[in-house]
Amino acid sequence: MSRYKNIVFDVGSVLVNWMRMNLYTTLFHGDREKAKWIIDHVVTNEWNDQTDLGKPIDECLFDLKQAYPKYAPYIVAYWYCYKDMDGGEIPGIYEIMCELKQRGYRLYCLTNWSHETFPIVKEVHARLFGMFEGIVVSGEEKLVKPNPEIYQLLLNRYSLQASESIFIDDRQVNVDGANHVGIHGILFTGAQDLKQRLCACLQIRHF
Repeated sequence: MSRYKNIVFDVGSVLVNWMRMNLYTTLFHGDREKAKWIIDHVVTNEWNDQTDLGKPIDECLFDLKQAYPKYAPYIVAYWYCYKDMDGGEIPGIYEIMCELKQRGYRLYCLTNWSHETFPIVKEVHARLFGMFEGIVVSGEEKLVKPNPEIYQLLLNRYSLQASESIFIDDRQVNVDGANHVGIHGILFTGAQDLKQRLCACLQIRHF
């Protein structure tokens, strides 16, 4: 019988397809090259990481508009058109979560996300987030994955044992961070692969 009791999910690209490309492709009328350029050079991963660490979005937007005044409307859109980044649920993930709940596993969420924008994704995808017994958001804690402290915070807050927990993330560095604190990490590449990996870990035949 499997020792695992707790399944912890990341959000972006695991539960939901929430991507800047969805928004900026629309703003540039389908021109993906322009959308990619502004993501690579203006609203970059490094800039977005500041919001994940809890820096107020107003400050982040102000700093970026000062640096790139030509692109101010596209920068402001990051906040005012935030829902337009939503590409929907990752196919098959809801069914996996329902099956896990029915089998008695406890579901949790650990995500790098701005504390200001997280309520938006949580509202849009209420049926997913309603299944969690606990949620840790980096922007609220001012800690981000793969810092070991944020995994430990999750364990301590909800009285979880690392050896009884599985963590699912789409980034290998975050999976490695979970492994480092004794949580079994699974790299997410799609629902079908996740089913197979969970079957092996949980010692069940099928979903």
